[in-house]
Parts: sequence; C-alpha cells; structure tokens
Amino acid sequence: MKRKQIRLIVFLLFCVVAVGCGGSASRIFPSVFGEDAVFGEDIQERREVVYGHVFIDLPSTYTRLGTVEVAWNPTVRIPDMPLPQYLSTTVYANNGTYYLTQWTQLDTEKYYFKPLEKEATERWGSKWQSLKFTVPVNTDSQEYRQYIDYLKQLEQSLPEAFDVAVYAKRFSGRIIVRVLEFTPAEGASARIYQFNQLYPVVPYKTVEEANAQRILTP
Repeated sequence: MKRKQIRLIVFLLFCVVAVGCGGSASRIFPSVFGEDAVFGEDIQERREVVYGHVFIDLPSTYTRLGTVEVAWNPTVRIPDMPLPQYLSTTVYANNGTYYLTQWTQLDTEKYYFKPLEKEATERWGSKWQSLKFTVPVNTDSQEYRQYIDYLKQLEQSLPEAFDVAVYAKRFSGRIIVRVLEFTPAEGASARIYQFNQLYPVVPYKTVEEANAQRILTP
C-alpha cells in the first residue's frame, strides 16, 4: 500500500514539474504536447498594420521581404494630377506563399474612387470586397508584372502561376487599401483584373450621387 502511495506522490510531483517547465517539457514529451513542440516551434500570429486602423494577422512564420512602389494610372485623364500614381506595397513570404499589403491615395481633390460594391467578406476583424483569379508568372499584365519582377529581384523561387485573392476597402473616397494573397497554382484566368479596372476614378459629383443612391436603396 505504501509503495502505491509513494508512486502516486511521485507521479503528481512529476506532473507539477512538467506543467511548470512548459516548453522544456514539451520537448521531452512530444506525444503529449504536439509534434511541433519537439523542435521548440511556437507558431503564433502577429499583427501587421496595412493602413491606419486596418490590419491583418499573419502567422509568425511569415518573413517581411521588403517594400515596393507599384505604378498605376487611372483610366480617365485627371488635370493637374501627377502620373503615375503608386501603390505602397509591403511583401511577406512563407514557403512559396505571399501576402502583399498596400494602399494608394489619389493626389487630387476633384476626383474620387467610385464606392466599392459587396464589401461582404469577413477577414481580420472587418469586411472587405473580394475576388479571386489566377495569374501566370509570365503574365503581360502591367500591374502583376511589377509584383512578379520584384519577387524575382529577391531571388524567390516562383511557381508556374499564382492564385490571387484580392481584399479591398475604400476610405474617405480617395484611398484604397488592399491585401493580396498569392498561393502557388497552375494555369491562368481568362481575365486578370488590373487595379484601375477594379477601382474606377470618377468626379466628386458622381460619388455624391452614388452615395445618395445607396442610402435610398433599401
């Protein structure tokens, strides 16, 4: 009987020590604490600011590669606005998958981005307009060519194509904030949407009329 009591006491003490040791115990007993604990991995999320109060949460396995200014031009001529305009873009990478966070602000007060439709996709604690398509690495798209050239400059190993998920928000009429998710893929979509096609620039009066219509529409 005493032996059983001693064994029970030893077992309880061992459990207390194991819990107190935390990470070190996980390395000793991977079957209890998870296989990744054998290597001491602690995969957590970190918050990255996209613009203002807009953020995304990325796994800690993503590495910040750098920033790049991506040129774009509106489809209409805007007097006194310098061209090209630029998307300030930050690139994060993890094992062939990329997140690109970006924003742009029109250098004019006479024209605005047309209000976005269907901002219904929930991610990172807010709602976004979203769409998806596939872009081949050898694309002739003026916009996506810039992203791919930047990755090549950083000597990234690229697949045949990327599935691209685009998440967008509009602020104060003159700012578009986006997150692009690139994942390895094959093939190509029939249409690859450029920035200026997705976010038309219109005179301020047109924006006022569009906003009024949205308020009146039930």
